[in-house]
Amino acid sequence: MTNKPTNCLLGGALGDSLGYPVEFSSYREIQQNNPSGITFINFSEPVLISDDTQMSLFTASALLISDNYLTNLWDCYQDWLETQWKTDKQSMTHKPVSKLVDFQELFNSREPGRTCLMTLAQQKPGNLQHPINNSKGCGGIMRVAPIGFIDEDENIIAQLGAESSALTHGHPLSSLSSAYLAVLIHRLLTSNISPQLILDTLNFIKSKFSTMDYLSDFTEIIKLATNLSQTPDSDFINFQRLGKGWVAEETLAIALYCSLKYQKDPCRAIEISVNHDGDSDSTGSITGQIVGVQQSNSLWLPASYLNKLELRDVIISLGKKLSQKFNA
Repeated sequence: MTNKPTNCLLGGALGDSLGYPVEFSSYREIQQNNPSGITFINFSEPVLISDDTQMSLFTASALLISDNYLTNLWDCYQDWLETQWKTDKQSMTHKPVSKLVDFQELFNSREPGRTCLMTLAQQKPGNLQHPINNSKGCGGIMRVAPIGFIDEDENIIAQLGAESSALTHGHPLSSLSSAYLAVLIHRLLTSNISPQLILDTLNFIKSKFSTMDYLSDFTEIIKLATNLSQTPDSDFINFQRLGKGWVAEETLAIALYCSLKYQKDPCRAIEISVNHDGDSDSTGSITGQIVGVQQSNSLWLPASYLNKLELRDVIISLGKKLSQKFNA
């Protein structure tokens, strides 16, 4: 039986790899090659993960090292940084802390976010009190899901989610979105997604970060995603109202919309989430994480696609270790 952390990581990798080839394509361009949209049946090979899954794996790796989570996250992201411009473990300029650098496949640059690269290269982490920049790009949220597995109080999970994002992305909407996703993943370990759960989680985040700027903007887009998922309007029209997913709150909103509307068909939720004009690999990754963490077995996984997924066995192994450490 596949555990929930493994399903979450696999779901994220499925969405990431499905959306990666069309990340910079318009919906019209996607349809020109695939009139019914890109799916797990008509996917293009090879099935490669992008920086979204890479960084999510380094987040997971950091949580397994010790309970000094925030320091470990920064150190593991420094390891990831070198995989983007070095050829192998032997050529790294510092002593790595993550065992992931033992896998040569991770030494590949797959459209990494400029903000992540630049801020990590400065080797000075940002924090909530002293933002390192004003970026709300989705590079902060797309790596945060594993934080939802730690067996801590939800206030600690929310805080770590926000602080992990602030290491590289200083805008409050990045921190709010990341805190929200971490708490939601934690809640989905024991619940299924519903409009009420989405709004309850929103209220929790609003209460915890009540003095943070842009809270009203964050509230508005989460409620909009929830409401749109209950309407008969086309996904294309609804996506236009939610944005393109290049920034954190839009990425989260699109993922929530797809996860709610297609909650009975997790693979379809992921497919829908990558067929739009925007950041397809990130919206696919977060949608996959949300729908994946709700699954308690492997029956939902698209077997033929999964068999070709890059680093599949590494992802499964890391998921098992997270499950063992945190009883998730």
